[in-house]
Amino acid sequence: MMFLRSRQFLSLGAGTLSIVLGVACSGGGTSDVSPQATRSGGNRPPVVTSAKILDAPLSLAVPVSVQIQAEDPEREAVTYQYQWYVNEVPMAGQTNPTLSPDGLRRGQRVSVEIVPADSVQKGQAYRTAGVLVGNTPPAVSAAVLQLADSGARVEAQVEASDLDHDRIDLTYRWLQENKVIKEGEEASLSTKGLNPRVPVVVEIIARDPEVVGKPFRSTPLLLINHPPQIVSAPPAPAGTGVYEYLVRAVDDDGDPITFQLEQAPVGMTIDEATGHLIWAVSADQVGAVHVKVLAKDGQGFATYQEFDLTFSRETAPAKLAGV
Repeated sequence: MMFLRSRQFLSLGAGTLSIVLGVACSGGGTSDVSPQATRSGGNRPPVVTSAKILDAPLSLAVPVSVQIQAEDPEREAVTYQYQWYVNEVPMAGQTNPTLSPDGLRRGQRVSVEIVPADSVQKGQAYRTAGVLVGNTPPAVSAAVLQLADSGARVEAQVEASDLDHDRIDLTYRWLQENKVIKEGEEASLSTKGLNPRVPVVVEIIARDPEVVGKPFRSTPLLLINHPPQIVSAPPAPAGTGVYEYLVRAVDDDGDPITFQLEQAPVGMTIDEATGHLIWAVSADQVGAVHVKVLAKDGQGFATYQEFDLTFSRETAPAKLAGV
């Protein structure tokens, strides 16, 4: 138990009477006087020492935020009240720590008034410097790749917007294995010569007359494999002796091509790698023989060429049955 003492003095004629008043306090020497009540009389308000709006010039794509530094003499926690301004005019209802860009326009100037407060009282208001709303870059929000012309081309369907309503120009950067294979303003890509087993990606860059937006990449697209094409024609037989035909084929995907005889007379062969067809024609060969040659790309695709070779005493030219 602790005693708090105060002394009163009364004047009694020529003398003075001293009276000591004591108040008993319990609780380990702690007074019943509230610390808050003690502080309230001498509390000093918090002060905003500096504040600035971030990310100047402002963009219409992100909320406006402010960075604040404040001090409280009693080291109490400081809270803030906000009032946002546009061109020095307070914005109705805009009292949050951040300001939505909805409703702002390029060229406006934004500021914010901040009032600090501790648990007892408010401090003086602090107004930031005004910050200009600048040009907001255009943005691509979606890009979808699709095949066209039976797989001969890839087309990009793009969604892009500009919050300032500026004209938008798009640049397409086509890639396979992160290597640029074409770049320009065309929204399509020929698949000729591309490896169909490696996905194609397009990176799109949007720009307005002043600024360039961030690149946007599409989802990868696997191409359709193209079958090889036989581009040669069989020669007419010259009669008895050796019949030769060099079968030539091309593959737009660059796949290696192998050759095979699916139907042929006895003794006719073809080199699998070169397409060199050879047949030793007997002297008594008369009539027509049917030949069917396959060209395969190893990816499950093949094309064929069929033709008839007709032999008589006076051998006529070969007659093609179909390709």
